[in-house]
Amino acid sequence: MHATLPRWVAGTFVGLFFTAAAAVGAWSIELPYLAFSPGPVGDAVDVVVATEDVEVFMPDGELFFLTVSVTANGVNLYEAITAGLDPAVDLVRKQAVRRDDETDEEYKQRNLDLMDQSIDTAVAVALDRSGVPVEIESDGVLVVDLVEESGSEEILQPDDVIVAVNGEPVQLSGDIGVVIGDLSPGDTVEIDIERAGDPMTVEVELTASEDGSRTLIGILAQTANPRYPISIETANVGGPSAGMMYTLAIMDLLVEGDLARGNLVAGTGTIRADGTVGSIGGVRQKVVAAEAAGARLMLVPEGNYEDALTAPRESLELVSVATIDDAVAALEALDPA
Repeated sequence: MHATLPRWVAGTFVGLFFTAAAAVGAWSIELPYLAFSPGPVGDAVDVVVATEDVEVFMPDGELFFLTVSVTANGVNLYEAITAGLDPAVDLVRKQAVRRDDETDEEYKQRNLDLMDQSIDTAVAVALDRSGVPVEIESDGVLVVDLVEESGSEEILQPDDVIVAVNGEPVQLSGDIGVVIGDLSPGDTVEIDIERAGDPMTVEVELTASEDGSRTLIGILAQTANPRYPISIETANVGGPSAGMMYTLAIMDLLVEGDLARGNLVAGTGTIRADGTVGSIGGVRQKVVAAEAAGARLMLVPEGNYEDALTAPRESLELVSVATIDDAVAALEALDPA
């Protein structure tokens, strides 16, 4: 005779088997989302380095830049559920952050290139707003990468050096945006370049940014061999979102006084050559990080302000800014610490 398991026992084993199989599947299946969580913060003044040719004035206040920690790859079902239960974490579609088939190394390098471009612009804007008589020189604007389906994709090449746009010389990566600022997508510009040392002139049809707010040539660029007395040591922090805070930090060092008036102020936002502050990603996570760091005030790009208001916080004051001048005005309105 063979012993036979009761039906309820057999059913229990079958149920446990399928439950375990489902659990393994939920752990191994990658969803097309990345998790954004609050990242490290840092004093923007501490990363600014000036040569001996420039006099600096150390402020008493602190200007903190903010970062976001992003999962390298898509989250699994368990991670998605955990993120959904944490008000400080957001799930963002992977396509909104990573390019199709982009490797981790390519993604990292693209963000470092964006940071380099942001630093160039921050230095230029800060020197201009501070009135410090420093001449900035470079070899032109280096083409690092091309935007897919833009007018530049089949015309320009990586490592081209742009020296003029529509006859206007360009020294910094941000200069191009100023030159084409009054033009529209579909307009054509004449670009003087050097390719492998050979000068040539090409025509490129302008394109629109993803959000439609700006007209672009369609390149990722950085200043070629910049020569100015200010540098920023960013370590491995990537992306352009600290541009505004770097600009304020440089201004704070170059002009006697204290922009933050002894307070700890945090902020985020890109910076353009005309002083405009642009929107960034992960603003809710940056609000959480700013309050955890003890900031009294956080400067938020105008385009991110409504989202920032939804982040969990207690006493942190949020101020919307559209330009670097707005940011300076907000700091000047602070009571001394």
